[in-house]
Amino acid sequence: MNVGILGGGITGITLQRYLEHPSEVLEAAGHPGGLCTTIFKDGFGYDIGGHILFSKSKEINELVEQLLGDNCGYAKRANQIYFKNRLVKYPFENGLGVLDKEDIYECLMGYLKREEYPEPTNLREWCYRRFGKGLAELYLIPYNEKIWNLSTDKMSLEWVDRIPSPPTEDIVKSALGYETEGYLHQLYFKYPKKGGVQALVEAVRKPDGEISCDFKVENIRRQKSGWTVAGSGDTRSYDRIAVTFPVHEAIQCFEGVPDKVKNAIAGLRYNTINIVFIAVNDESLLQHSALYIPDPNVITHRLCYMGFFSKELVKPGTSSLIAEITTNPGDGVHEMSDEAMTERVIEDLHREGLIDKKKVIVTDVTRCKYGYPVYDLNYYKNSKIFHDYFASIDVDLCGRFAQFEYINSDECMRRAIALADKLNTLPH
Repeated sequence: MNVGILGGGITGITLQRYLEHPSEVLEAAGHPGGLCTTIFKDGFGYDIGGHILFSKSKEINELVEQLLGDNCGYAKRANQIYFKNRLVKYPFENGLGVLDKEDIYECLMGYLKREEYPEPTNLREWCYRRFGKGLAELYLIPYNEKIWNLSTDKMSLEWVDRIPSPPTEDIVKSALGYETEGYLHQLYFKYPKKGGVQALVEAVRKPDGEISCDFKVENIRRQKSGWTVAGSGDTRSYDRIAVTFPVHEAIQCFEGVPDKVKNAIAGLRYNTINIVFIAVNDESLLQHSALYIPDPNVITHRLCYMGFFSKELVKPGTSSLIAEITTNPGDGVHEMSDEAMTERVIEDLHREGLIDKKKVIVTDVTRCKYGYPVYDLNYYKNSKIFHDYFASIDVDLCGRFAQFEYINSDECMRRAIALADKLNTLPH
């Protein structure tokens, strides 16, 4: 059975590796990787977002170590939150002891009274119900409204299981100044020693796997014995196809799609991710792995420090960071030029004392249209419609933007392996 894998991100590459049938990956870009891409400029390397490697799945953790081999580096998370001109331990509820006493009181008492709030119907209500007024208003709501670029009362609850629930003991200890840890499954992480996150993509690639890059899929048509896929002046034929590239793009390639399905996919909200890279001529940006910034007056929601992940991504005596900014057309930031966005990030970080703008030596900007799936209040309804449709035409969807779920690379790999196992049971 000849399988066409449409999309060459980490999902498509993993699917091909574990698929026993003959297969071909079609990738629109000039190289595989998708969001798991590392960009190199003037001797520096940076990723499209923070791609530390961790998983709740023991099998995926072991697989990443096996694939990277000697190139597998290990580190302990050093994330912090920049709040009211101070650094707070990440996650926020584990760093309450450094806050002003008034804020500590609000967070602690709010948490202890959280069950006074009704059962939630949206993300904002969930923040109050799960964490209480203080934690919700000081951090959770402003930060989430930055990253999702949407009011939290317009967001649904399908994804909140990704936000761990701290035990009451941790909240109380944290408020009293005792050291506590949260998000333990990502306290230690892996990252390639060389090559950035794209080294994982290269390690996953099947040695003899057929990958056709610069192939933009434009038309997908069912034939009596399978499918034809046309694009970039060429046509391929497959017995079966798996879609791993964004469903918003994929649906435009199929013929005869019901309006109900088209409208459901058009109603799925997503954010563009804009990455502003900044390198400085000293080693001041090596102390953190990431910094979260809830302040709405600072354009970026998160900074990731590339030299902390791997010293091979910076030059000796220098350091660097990436600023992540989520946008949507019409919000004003989305329309900024690369130069204007870079200048705004530098000015924001300089004002807050997080960089010295006089020491900036290299900058770069990368924008990815599809960065984050957004769980608005219509998410479940729209998602079910398009998933049911693709199941009805026997087309497999796999990956973050094909399935339209907020999942990380480890879960993309796990799902790709599960899909390969399923397809491997079908006749060869």
